[in-house]
Amino acid sequence: MSPYGVIPRPVSDKSLSSILPRYATLRSSDNATLFHITTAESFSPEESKFTLSGRAQPALVEAMRKIFNDEVLRGDTYPHETVVDVQGFESYFFGGDAFVLLKGDYASAELVPTTIEEWDQDLLGFFYIKPNFPGRCSHICNGGFMVNPVHRGLGIGSILGKAFLKIVPIIGYRASMFNLVFESNAASVKLWQRLGFKEIGRVPRAGRLKGQGANPRQEPNEGYIDAIQFYWDFESMPVPEEF
Repeated sequence: MSPYGVIPRPVSDKSLSSILPRYATLRSSDNATLFHITTAESFSPEESKFTLSGRAQPALVEAMRKIFNDEVLRGDTYPHETVVDVQGFESYFFGGDAFVLLKGDYASAELVPTTIEEWDQDLLGFFYIKPNFPGRCSHICNGGFMVNPVHRGLGIGSILGKAFLKIVPIIGYRASMFNLVFESNAASVKLWQRLGFKEIGRVPRAGRLKGQGANPRQEPNEGYIDAIQFYWDFESMPVPEEF
């Protein structure tokens, strides 16, 4: 949930069916499929083609929560200090629109098995899109990304980032802003630079992160790190066709 509370998503006359399911090929040559995922109790028959039900896929949602909590415990990329329970994760990650990348080539979300109990090998990554600010500024969205550490090095971050740029304007947002990309997170910084995001600011000493202290032998080995803010204006910065 946003610190401003629940903020409605923009109104859009476009449908995610125009872009989802979305397909990609990993560096390993494995196929992958991106779906919308929601914890809503019900959705339309049209949405069922590209939307997974978190209620029907509790093991998948739990696998997502575990990956998120493991990242929180690492303490070097997200600002959170404590792990979240099921309710907290759903409030945070499903407060807007969420998307999940699965290994495999699925023609429809309805074909994804609901009997899978272990998602370590098939869950590749996921991200959310939600308003960054309320009211008159709610046309600017924020995004949060997770790559399953089991599958790092396969180009998943780039696949998720490109999908994000294609999906955001369809939902109805006019711009995107990442508030806290810690400069010590070199992979993330390089990804947004490579995809063409603008660096619009820097927050000095924004994060007290693990592994950044002056004395590695001292516990907790924490230090303050600057955060870079990245921006994309969808009205003045066309998304490359090849994305």
